[in-house]
Amino acid sequence: MVMAVGRMPMLRIGEWVRFDGDEHQVVALAGTSVRLQSSSEAAQVVLLPFLLAAPDFELVDGPAAPVVEPFGLLDSLPDDVAERARWWQRQVVEVMTGLPSAAEPGSLPQPGFDPASSTLAQREQAKAEELTVAGRPVSACTVRRMRVRYAEQGLWGLVDQRATRRVVPKSGVDVWA
Repeated sequence: MVMAVGRMPMLRIGEWVRFDGDEHQVVALAGTSVRLQSSSEAAQVVLLPFLLAAPDFELVDGPAAPVVEPFGLLDSLPDDVAERARWWQRQVVEVMTGLPSAAEPGSLPQPGFDPASSTLAQREQAKAEELTVAGRPVSACTVRRMRVRYAEQGLWGLVDQRATRRVVPKSGVDVWA
């Protein structure tokens, strides 16, 4: 069973999904691969991240997948803040799928990141042990928080929100009478 946090859909064997212009039944889950059989009896295997990211993906009689914010929002941020969000995205994708986002087809997960042999909590802990940010260790709690934010808000959820606050200039008026 594949489960996601927040508003992300839950995907189980036997569920029906809309994908690629047709309805498909999930007939098998193995690691990050999902075997689908369409209503017209055509079978295919799809990588889970590809399936979940498809614009037309939705569970039949279930909640729709959240819309990922457009990347154009990052254009208004300082370059270092946008790059930091993209860096977190690479880390979170590996925790969620077991593979780095730029992995070649057929790549195998690193030890500790294989969804078939480790729990999500174990993968979060493995990622925390791997990371150090600004000279400080990262906790599994931080990795989990970033994963949940990514599941709920997409890339925008990984942006340091302090960079999005606008400074309101003071009017310079003395309020003491």
